[in-house]
Amino acid sequence: MKLSKNSFSQFFFKFTLFILIFSKTFGQNPVATPTGPTAIPTNLPTNIPTGVPANTGNGNGNQATPNMPLPAKNRALNPNDGNAARNVQANPADQRAINKEDSLRIIREQETEQDAAKATLRRRIFGYNLFNTVKFDPTPAINIATPSNYVLGPNDQLLIDIYGYSQVMYKPIISADGYITLDKVGLIYMAGSTIEQAKERLKSRLSKIYIGLNPYSGFPANTFLNVSLGNIRSIKVTVTGEVIAPGTYTLSSLSTVQNALYACGGPNEVGTYRKINIIRNNRIVSTFDIYDLLMNGFTKNNIILQDQDIIQVLPYTSRVAVKGNTKREGLFELLEDEKLSKLIEYAGGFAPYAYHHRLKVYRNTARERKLLDVLEADFPTFKMQSGDSVVIERVLERFENMVAVNGAIFRPGEYSLETSPTLSQLIKSAEGLKGEALIGRISIIRTREDMIVENISVNYDDIVKGKAADVVLKREDVITIPSIFDLTEPAYVRIQGALNNPAAVDGIEMPFLRNMTIEDVLVKAGGLSESASLSRVEVVRRKRNVDPTSANAQISDTYTFNINADLKVDQTGNKFVLYPFDEIFIRRSPNYIEQTFAEIQGEVIFPATYGIKSKTEKISDLIERAGGLSPQAYLEGATLVRQIQLSEIEIAQRRKAITEITNSVRGNQAVQVEDVNATTVSSIGINLIKIMQNPGSNEDMVLQDGDIIRIPKRLETVRVQGEVLYPTTIKYLDDKSFINYISNAGGFTKKSLRSKSYILYANGSVDRTRRVLFVNIYPKVAPGSEIIIPQKTITAQQQVAQVQGLFSTIAGTMTAFLSVLAIFQLSK
Repeated sequence: MKLSKNSFSQFFFKFTLFILIFSKTFGQNPVATPTGPTAIPTNLPTNIPTGVPANTGNGNGNQATPNMPLPAKNRALNPNDGNAARNVQANPADQRAINKEDSLRIIREQETEQDAAKATLRRRIFGYNLFNTVKFDPTPAINIATPSNYVLGPNDQLLIDIYGYSQVMYKPIISADGYITLDKVGLIYMAGSTIEQAKERLKSRLSKIYIGLNPYSGFPANTFLNVSLGNIRSIKVTVTGEVIAPGTYTLSSLSTVQNALYACGGPNEVGTYRKINIIRNNRIVSTFDIYDLLMNGFTKNNIILQDQDIIQVLPYTSRVAVKGNTKREGLFELLEDEKLSKLIEYAGGFAPYAYHHRLKVYRNTARERKLLDVLEADFPTFKMQSGDSVVIERVLERFENMVAVNGAIFRPGEYSLETSPTLSQLIKSAEGLKGEALIGRISIIRTREDMIVENISVNYDDIVKGKAADVVLKREDVITIPSIFDLTEPAYVRIQGALNNPAAVDGIEMPFLRNMTIEDVLVKAGGLSESASLSRVEVVRRKRNVDPTSANAQISDTYTFNINADLKVDQTGNKFVLYPFDEIFIRRSPNYIEQTFAEIQGEVIFPATYGIKSKTEKISDLIERAGGLSPQAYLEGATLVRQIQLSEIEIAQRRKAITEITNSVRGNQAVQVEDVNATTVSSIGINLIKIMQNPGSNEDMVLQDGDIIRIPKRLETVRVQGEVLYPTTIKYLDDKSFINYISNAGGFTKKSLRSKSYILYANGSVDRTRRVLFVNIYPKVAPGSEIIIPQKTITAQQQVAQVQGLFSTIAGTMTAFLSVLAIFQLSK
């Protein structure tokens, strides 16, 4: 065929376009990226180099992006920028500002660390939590009854209630000068008076107007006076010294010292908790001790504050650390007269496992430290010093008065040395020895003072009989009383064989008892089974003294007995007593055979299951018992189905095949394959024609239990399977050959392995194709048979050869195409 010039040009254009698309797909881009003044670079650097000139042009007014200077804001944030460095060098004021900021930052960090250290120290001080909780309200209660010791002052409002015969209510307010004004009474000075004093003063002045306030002429008073506070004034209190937030606070006139300490945050890390002074009118009027409040829940020195009072918190005088097994740990402040016992009381007392026989006190001297041991008796008198550290250790994990007994005794366990100081008393406390106790070898394990463990053997029988002195026990002694059962091997007898017990498959083992007989063992084992032989009961006994130098030394003794139906052994056996480890064997009767069955199916007169009458009964005998063959019986298709025991090789092959299939399905995961059955059902091809013609011949097989004989009707079809074009079932004709049936199935395929074709006949037998001088001789086809054509298997070498051939074909095609293209170019 001749191509025109236009058609060839179109073909060449399409081919070139295909090559370009193919190259683009695999990352080969011959097309250059456009460049020019407006081109945007795609490989911008991530870090701008330092020291680059601020403005680098390209001659046409456009600025190159990689050399573009950073904004001023970015230069300030980028310490590596060269322009920023020059700006800093050119401006010393900025450098000083940076240095100042760094100095302030370092100072702030140091202050933060110091504050954290102080906070940690405050948390260790006993009583710190009293002022460090957000759930406590420092504001005093104002809706309470007026305290009798409340001192009145300016701006306090009084509620004066006169009731009874006369009823009047006054609500005067104390002036700045300390006076109140009442109608018909005038000025009365109230500042500095308590509520009780104010009440007496008012009663004295108002009794001149209200005569009933006092008894008169023998009559009792009929008018009464009550004074209370109305609006409560505010006071100014100064808190100074070692507190968290010293200063002047405005509080309610009902506030106490405790309220003022809450308001200022309490003492700081060096403030005292024990001597807080309340200064009024330039003198100390009270000393507040926070420990009284913490330990007792109240304190008498928690007085109500007055205006201009000063609360002074001095540095602590003596502070001691407590660590270890107490209910509280931390730093505790002690007064001059308080001793170590008081310190333990502040620490909440000892913990349950505290070792308080001797405490360790670590003390600082003028030059170094020293350790003091303080006995428990010296706690009330030992004086502590500031900076001491008291360590309370844990008690030792041992007992000072305990002994233990175990073994052949009724109540083993732990006992006290006070109640059981000797061995005989300990055995009595443990309710005595058991019968199997070996009292001649009692062992005492004792730990000496040098921590060496020793064993003491005691003959308790001599102690009981008075031949030896009783043993005095020590703490942590462990007494072991051996048992004769612990020193002897557990003995047993064993019986196996034809027993009436489902658990006797592998024999029955039972503990040995003295004077045990064969009859006793038979009863305990459940008796004999129906198959047991009553004349072959055998006992095998081990030899205990075998001559090791003898080559034919006897290693066991055997005894044979007869048994009656009532499980009684003959007269000789009745006196036979078993020894430990005797083995009893009950043999199976050789004449006892359970029933066996065979089944016949198909074309006989009476198909059914029949019991096998004799060990030599054969197929022909069973067919005769079944009434003979029916007229429709197809003898060539008769089959014997029998259960076959697999060999070890077959079982291993099946297990390997199941493992490979399971692993391939589950992705080569390790799979545990269950064991395969050791038996399989197999069809055995028999020649029933010869069997019926000559019963009892070699063709006539002896029946076994579970055999099934299948005799079908005459079959008129042949099935063709495997590598044929159309696997199908075809009607059998006598004149058709093997190839005719293949042709009716469409013929062989390219994958047919003709030389390995075979036929599976109706009776289960198989016949294969034979090859003689390059000619296949196919087997004969019978009714009901099945023709099977296997498939060729392609090896790895064959697959490689096919791939090589494919590539060779492609290369040849490309060569031809290039040749045509070259001829076309030459023709132009």
